[in-house]
Amino acid sequence: MGFFDFENAEREELEIQPLQGRGDTLQALLDHRWIGFALITLVIAILAGIQELLTLVAFTVVVVLVGWFWSRSSLSNLFYQRRFPYRRFFPDEEFEVTITVENRKLLPISWLQIEDEWPMYLELGGERFMPRAEHDPDLGYLINTYSLRWYERIRRRYTFTARHRGVFQIGPASLLSGDPFSLFDRKLTLADRHEVLIVYPRIKPLDELGLPMKDPFGDRRVQRRLFEDPNRTMGIRDYSPRDSFRHIHWKATAHTGTLQTRVYEPTRSLRTVLCLNVATFERYWRGVWPAMLEYEMEVAASLAHWSLEQGHSVGMSANGTLAHADQPFRIPPSRNRDQLMHILQALAAVSYFVSSTFDRFLIEESPRLPWGATLVLITPFMNDAIAATILRLRDSGRRLVLILLGKPEPPHIPGVLTYHLPIQDVEPDLPPEDFEGDLDDSEAFANLTPRQRYLLRRTKEEADRAKQA
Repeated sequence: MGFFDFENAEREELEIQPLQGRGDTLQALLDHRWIGFALITLVIAILAGIQELLTLVAFTVVVVLVGWFWSRSSLSNLFYQRRFPYRRFFPDEEFEVTITVENRKLLPISWLQIEDEWPMYLELGGERFMPRAEHDPDLGYLINTYSLRWYERIRRRYTFTARHRGVFQIGPASLLSGDPFSLFDRKLTLADRHEVLIVYPRIKPLDELGLPMKDPFGDRRVQRRLFEDPNRTMGIRDYSPRDSFRHIHWKATAHTGTLQTRVYEPTRSLRTVLCLNVATFERYWRGVWPAMLEYEMEVAASLAHWSLEQGHSVGMSANGTLAHADQPFRIPPSRNRDQLMHILQALAAVSYFVSSTFDRFLIEESPRLPWGATLVLITPFMNDAIAATILRLRDSGRRLVLILLGKPEPPHIPGVLTYHLPIQDVEPDLPPEDFEGDLDDSEAFANLTPRQRYLLRRTKEEADRAKQA
């Protein structure tokens, strides 16, 4: 017959229950139930003259005081650290995290529970229990329990997988400990121990997206030589002292007996600016289509990667905002070696908030974009306002490339190179705009996010008020 495992039972109970520290203040000592019990027992012992009860009262008071002082010192000189191999990842990339806890004092810690906030998008391998946070369904808790001797250090390693693009904040961590008698708890939140991890969007080859591998932006020949493309030789001529030896055509030189140099084909411009429409639906009240936004970030990241590899000077601008910001962002064109990292980091941080409509954004942003650059417009949908803005930019001399990600076929816009890269996922089935029934009873409404429900309710209320007026 086996014995009941109290240690494992207590560990499981701690992992399931949320942190609720009773405190280690003087008020907590005075309000403790055992102090009240000792006072009642003391009165009975004095009135009845029972010596044994006085001994019991003294023993109880000593135990409570020892527990109270022990609890007050339990979390002092305690070291907690997360160690990451690096802070930037690509989707489906695995990484190992080392968590170190060290007790730097003579007083042992009989029990310690650490509850660390982690985003659910970073999947934890193995069978560790990670309940969701009540205040945010996208957050969970990595819960660990320890028992440390004096000056003991414990390291635990966990393997995580980055499943979703984003900028994720790890923490804060909450520590709960107390005395060996479990009379008092002390809770401490390490609010300043935050770590930031970045998961870039996925980069795909252009042919996998459905774009041509050669000149997807359609660079055209021009009379004025702005840049020379070393991959396109248009002829040869006599060598000039100003020419580089790398451009000498040795076969032609051997044939003619005089130095000959290659003449390369000029291109219109190698400057490219990606202009992103973060709005995933034409009607704002429909909320956000997460799969569409992630697909758009993948397309933008893939185009930026290809363009920089081809020697383009690449920039980016969007009508959305970055995480923890409320202003549109822009990255000036550059061919710097760190430009791809800057672009991928911005794409990872793009939030669901839309600052303005795409047509208005293009008109306001156009004067800030370098003249002669190719503007690659990436949008999930098309409407008359966006089409009119594209025609206006085309007539002003802007060179445009349109990439439509939605299911409907794009309209034909003369003078604008257009690609249709429809998303494979099915568009969410939402209630129609003129829905007259009870929203709460709608099956489609039950599948919406809280923000989509709020926007749909508000739109329906505004429509009902307009009909009554």
